[in-house]
Amino acid sequence: MKYYLVCFYILSSSAIYCAWASDTPELVPVAAPDAEAMLQQGNAPQSGESPSCMESAATLYTHLMWAVYCRTDEHNIRKSKTAYDVLVDEFCINSLDVGDRGKKKSAAIAPKKVDGKGSSFIYTQRAALRLNTLQDIRGAELDCREAIALNPQNVPATWLLAKILTKRVFSSPRTGQNGLKLQEEMLAVLKRVVELDANHIDAHRYLGSIARDLRQTELAIASFKALTRIMPFEWQYHRELGDLYEAQNQIQDAILSYERIVTIQPAHTGARNHLGQLYLRVGDAMKAVSVFHAILDALPTGDAGTQRNRMPRDRGAAEIDAHFGSGLAYQELNNFEKAEFHLMKAAQFLQERAKQTGNAAARAEFIERLQDVRYALGQVYLRFNAPKQATEIFADVLATDEQNIAAMMGIGMAYHSIGDVERAETYLRKAIAVSPDEVPDAYNALGYLYAEEGIKLDEALVLVRRALKTVPTSGAYLDSLGLIYFKQGNIDAAIATLEKALQYMPQTPEILLHLGDAYLQKGLKQKAALAFEQAVQLAPDNRELREKLDALKSQ
Repeated sequence: MKYYLVCFYILSSSAIYCAWASDTPELVPVAAPDAEAMLQQGNAPQSGESPSCMESAATLYTHLMWAVYCRTDEHNIRKSKTAYDVLVDEFCINSLDVGDRGKKKSAAIAPKKVDGKGSSFIYTQRAALRLNTLQDIRGAELDCREAIALNPQNVPATWLLAKILTKRVFSSPRTGQNGLKLQEEMLAVLKRVVELDANHIDAHRYLGSIARDLRQTELAIASFKALTRIMPFEWQYHRELGDLYEAQNQIQDAILSYERIVTIQPAHTGARNHLGQLYLRVGDAMKAVSVFHAILDALPTGDAGTQRNRMPRDRGAAEIDAHFGSGLAYQELNNFEKAEFHLMKAAQFLQERAKQTGNAAARAEFIERLQDVRYALGQVYLRFNAPKQATEIFADVLATDEQNIAAMMGIGMAYHSIGDVERAETYLRKAIAVSPDEVPDAYNALGYLYAEEGIKLDEALVLVRRALKTVPTSGAYLDSLGLIYFKQGNIDAAIATLEKALQYMPQTPEILLHLGDAYLQKGLKQKAALAFEQAVQLAPDNRELREKLDALKSQ
């Protein structure tokens, strides 16, 4: 007995074929010219063959070709849909007729019916037409589900269903249990797509973006990581991955992602600036300086003002960011002059940009960034013992935003450094009054002010304990508490507290100074000398530390 197998390869190269059941099926492919000749000549079936075999194959071929052809012309879309309907009604089996993995439950399927995989393909094609052209989302979904039931390995049908579920989830968001179930199914189907096809770019892109927006960060990382594997030179995927790592505080992984971006796109100044900031976060100020200087060195030479006027908006922003980052990096490297230079440059450029722009929103953005740069410059002045300049720069911040809590605390500490206790107390109390639940630093700063001055020690104790309630592991806050105990005469408590502070901040000369004073008050001269020696090693230019050490050694 002869069996004819007619294969059709349409669009996605999926094979659709018409086969007939037999107790001992042996499919003998017929060469394409012979099969075509038989269809054209209408050869009569041989003895024992199904009388409708050739007619069914010809009809299937005709409807399938007609359906595909009509899809190429928007005026014939309905004809294409009709052709697919005929194919489904006359040639496709139903999922109820098959068991797992599309296998027939019995041999009783009508002779002209296409098998499970072939039927799955036809349902998929009709689903694509319904979804993409006819906007019949419900019908497309039903076809996709039928196609997947007939062939669970059908990647195009699973991907279409994933897109449909995504449309349903985000076009009309649902709440409650039903919304959660739909969202879970959407993610499950997207996962199934990439399980079936690990290199499915669109599915990974959908899954990564959706998981990111739903705050399922690990899932998003897995998807964008796959995209960087599939398309390693698409820098956008490295950026998505880097940002996700940064959100998870996996800074070293984020650095690797941004280093790849810079390798792929050397001129991407935004990525370079971000990479520099990441280096700062891990304490690698030298690498940060190198990155920021690479940006600045690439800027046009000549008259700086003229060149800046010729720069596009993003190039000017990159220059500002690079100066800002350089200032922060040089601060960490204890280079006051360069830190001040770069931060002042950033402030100057931002002032110019704010004056030049006629857009109110853009001007507000420049001013907001200018405030950040000024605050950073004020911190540099505080760190390098230039309190008068610090008061001036913090005053500039407050002139624009009188409710700026960080600037209030900064100017308060600056006035404390120059011995103006009254103004220092005024600004620190004002910072606490503006936001009593969000400023542990202000509570600590005011408590430390009182401790250093030896005044209002009971209130100082309350203030610092309030700060420690928010951040119990802060070495700075514990140092303030230890100093208060010392000023109150509670030396044992002072020593215990300062030793604990030193565990959290072991390289801090100020804590070592206070601890040495406490040891000395307790009569522990050897421990005091050791504390002062460690402090001098960390801050060799600190005159107070050296005088205390010399005085102790001379006894």
